Amino acid sequence: MARSLPFLGLLLILIPLTLAADNDLSSVELEEQDVLGHVEAVRLMPDEIPAKARLDTGASRSSLHAREIEAFDKDGEEWVRFVFDDHDGGKHDFELPIEDEITVTQASGQENRYVVKVGLCVGAHYSETDFTLTDRSALTYPILVGRTFLSEGILVSSEHDRTVEPDCG
Repeated sequence: MARSLPFLGLLLILIPLTLAADNDLSSVELEEQDVLGHVEAVRLMPDEIPAKARLDTGASRSSLHAREIEAFDKDGEEWVRFVFDDHDGGKHDFELPIEDEITVTQASGQENRYVVKVGLCVGAHYSETDFTLTDRSALTYPILVGRTFLSEGILVSSEHDRTVEPDCG
């Protein structure tokens, strides 16, 4: 027992130092994050299509409100054409390569969705991000922005909305 006392003493010194170092690292990372509201104005690029989006840390992927979804072959590759409905009366035609096809499980059941890559501008943040295509007509916002986009330096405040305008220059 006497031999283990110096070891325990060393542990008691190192544990608080390790925890303090971890906390310092987290606070530096947090300081580099932008805090945006749970609803923000966004733009789909490169056509700068304006829309409103819900920023949702509970969703891993982002999704777009798509209608008239039709897969087709283009030069031996799988593509999809669809109409993005911005919920403000605008209908925007897209033709994009299919990046993936996934099955999404929700409380209402399972749904197969195509995944496409679209440029997204939220505040000063821009990324070519993966979106699943789905009918969001029953939902308030035509775009849901998930963690794959948000993890690039955005924290979401549930108390705030419409804190920034898209400005990706």
